[in-house]
Amino acid sequence: MELETLTKALGVSGFEDEVRRVITGVVKEAEVDEFGNVVAKGRSKVAFVAHMDEVGLLVTSVEEDGRLKFRKVGGVDDRILPGTAVVLYNESTRVEGVIGVAPPHFQQQQQQVTWQDLYIDVGASSRQEVEAMGIGPMTPAAFARRYAEVGRYVSATALDDRAGCWVLLEAYRKGVEATYVWTVQEEVGLLGARALSRSLEGRAVIVVDTMACCHPNWTGSVKPGQGPVLRLFDSYGAYNNKLAKRVLEVAKRRGIPIQVGSGGGGTDAAAFFMAGVPAVAIGILTKYSHSPVEMAHRDDLKYAVELIAALAEELF
Repeated sequence: MELETLTKALGVSGFEDEVRRVITGVVKEAEVDEFGNVVAKGRSKVAFVAHMDEVGLLVTSVEEDGRLKFRKVGGVDDRILPGTAVVLYNESTRVEGVIGVAPPHFQQQQQQVTWQDLYIDVGASSRQEVEAMGIGPMTPAAFARRYAEVGRYVSATALDDRAGCWVLLEAYRKGVEATYVWTVQEEVGLLGARALSRSLEGRAVIVVDTMACCHPNWTGSVKPGQGPVLRLFDSYGAYNNKLAKRVLEVAKRRGIPIQVGSGGGGTDAAAFFMAGVPAVAIGILTKYSHSPVEMAHRDDLKYAVELIAALAEELF
């Protein structure tokens, strides 16, 4: 499974169908629960988890002149929105659009723009034209797809957390025996993991997610290309220190590069931890998180797959 295929699937939180189809196309025996989470049960008592959804936008209304008003889904910085290309999609349509922005010719001074001031333009001049395209309120809009290799990095839309989804799929394809879980709606409150946390069978959960870098006050001295990061603390607090110690021991014994740091935000690990399941998060360092140009180092992706294989074999 190519990482590019996963990043080009559209999956705004709550609308992850395309991503789910890609994953279940590879993991034939996987089951989809009533919330949309994908679960492939294995004999090992360790479960590896990554989330399928991405941040994006949601249409809230269609104006008479064909402009689309929207709201943000997940943590999207207002500063990246003006002039951004988007893709609106549902089961029956896929439409390109752009977020309108006033050109500097019409601005007498620098204006502070918020998402409430903006709109999506799909090239229509009336509400009827928009409706004929299959677009209306509650239509998700993802950032336009991008995938490129930039030096030692991959730069793509929705690397958070298609990178983690890819790592799990690679381990699965290599025959690593474990339980694999791909969750929904992580970006809007860990909702898929919360729904699953009390019914998932297993003694421990290892979440594989991206981790925003590189800010010394948040992430310390960790650097891309030097291995995935064991996240010991984030906005939800600390995780299971006993399990974290075992992860470090396995990585050291196997000679797999790993770093230790803290992150902002949170991961699905918090949902499992609060449900009484020992859980930690492994972060793949990502530059420019929650933007259409996220970047991850290819070595970190490779090391993450190696780490999962080692943990599945040694932990349980």
